Amino acid sequence: MASMQGRKRSRLACQTCRDLKRKCDGAEPCGTCVRFEYPCRYSAGSRMRNKTDHTTRTHTPPRSAGPLPPMHPSPTDNTTPASSVQHQARSLEANSGPAFVRRLGLKSDSKGNLRVQTFAWNAFLGSRQTVQSPMARPVTELLSQQRMSYLAGVYFQKLHPTYSFLDADELEQYVRLRWAKSSAPEPIDAVLCGVAALGCLFSQVHADATEPGLVESAKRMLEESFSQPPSVSSISAWLLRVIYLRLAGTHYPAWMASCTVLHMLEAAGLTVENIDPVVLRPDTEAASNVETNRRLLAVSQHLNTWMSYDMGLTRVPLSGVTCALPAKRPGECTTELMELLPFTIQLDPERTQPASELESALQIVLDRVHTRPSTILGQCNLALCLCRRLRSMEFSLPDTTIQRILILTAKGIQSARDILIDRAPWHHMAYVPFQIVCVLLAIDTVSSISQLGDAMQCLKDVTAVYNTHATREAMRTARSLIMLHQRGKEMLAATLNDIVKVYDNADEDAANAAPALADDFAWLNGLPDDMSNIHEFNLEQFLSPEFFWNASSS
Repeated sequence: MASMQGRKRSRLACQTCRDLKRKCDGAEPCGTCVRFEYPCRYSAGSRMRNKTDHTTRTHTPPRSAGPLPPMHPSPTDNTTPASSVQHQARSLEANSGPAFVRRLGLKSDSKGNLRVQTFAWNAFLGSRQTVQSPMARPVTELLSQQRMSYLAGVYFQKLHPTYSFLDADELEQYVRLRWAKSSAPEPIDAVLCGVAALGCLFSQVHADATEPGLVESAKRMLEESFSQPPSVSSISAWLLRVIYLRLAGTHYPAWMASCTVLHMLEAAGLTVENIDPVVLRPDTEAASNVETNRRLLAVSQHLNTWMSYDMGLTRVPLSGVTCALPAKRPGECTTELMELLPFTIQLDPERTQPASELESALQIVLDRVHTRPSTILGQCNLALCLCRRLRSMEFSLPDTTIQRILILTAKGIQSARDILIDRAPWHHMAYVPFQIVCVLLAIDTVSSISQLGDAMQCLKDVTAVYNTHATREAMRTARSLIMLHQRGKEMLAATLNDIVKVYDNADEDAANAAPALADDFAWLNGLPDDMSNIHEFNLEQFLSPEFFWNASSS
């Protein structure tokens, strides 16, 4: 009985899993670190204690546990069954597109494992910030009022319809007032720098000298704003920074900034509606607008949730949120994207969702009608994630659903092309076509393979315009996955060819003496002897839908 009590909690966890608060199986390296290619580290003392306990626990009574880490473990940590831990790990892996790429590579070629990276997470991955950034400067010293107005126009034309939480008239008034005053830094400068930086990103393929200065100045001012209570203005400026980092920055700074925004919203009391005004801080109450709060919260949750899924990290779970979704406005599509948020949160690895609920969510997502390329790509990204989750649960989708998925992926490829033509480098411009390539290979039907050419051409076009290390790497990786898939098909075809050659010259008498086919298989007599020249043979109808998502072979 004593030994059984000693096995209720994990005897050892690596330092990486402790820091990230993840389940650890105690292996070296552990399963979580292997899946996401984290550095798996154990302290020497812990490893030595584990070995000592392993060799002596059958001969000595269990000792009292030593000092716990400086954090309070959840009561469920010691009682969570192994199946729940495995489910959470599978869910984390399925939510993460990069982890799915690794799984696909392992299935195709166990010797040439692909290193986990967030392939095509955006088209730049920090390359626009390679120039040495200057110190923070007032926005009036960084650009003229005329260029500020131009960049604001680009922002409201290309980005605002999807992420609408600023007011164009108010911003125009801020611009006029700001350039009429002295050049000393003001709180509104962080918002103006954020808008101008995004205007630069959406108006020029290559960053000029002004863009890094705008980003750096906004960053410095936002860091200084921590000494003051959060306001709607500072929260808006932080959200602008999150959007820029998601579109052009690197992973961890973007994720940490998204967490900061949500904590600021909660600290300002902007996550709850219909409450006593005394709950709101005085500085947020005056500038508070219910619809603005809803949009700030919805966009922040959307970005934080998806970045957490991509990186296999924890999203910020807000408690007691009573804000409704934003209301629809003419000329905007923010609500199209935000209405996907409940289905996105449903994919949280901490939740246990039956396959039937995820399939129902997939059907609802496929039924939705989105009007702008940016939101169509968001819809496609969510559908692909739901497919990966169902695959991880060994759930076979019906053929009709597969065809609907292929229709949506075709729309996603076209939307990425439209975004490229508009020179609006949304983060999904390269990321979704790359993930489409992976899912098409996993579906592995005639229809899915025939769509690969369009997806690869889209990636090639993106790389031709935004020729960065991130896009080139995504293109090379996608091509490698297709080559691995082709190699597997060639090996299978060679095996079938060898079998055909062996029995090609079989004795005709033996063939004539073969028993007649049963009635259930008599339809095989209708097949022609040579199908090599038949172009209209419906191979997909011949194959069973159960071949899709054959997770047991991965």
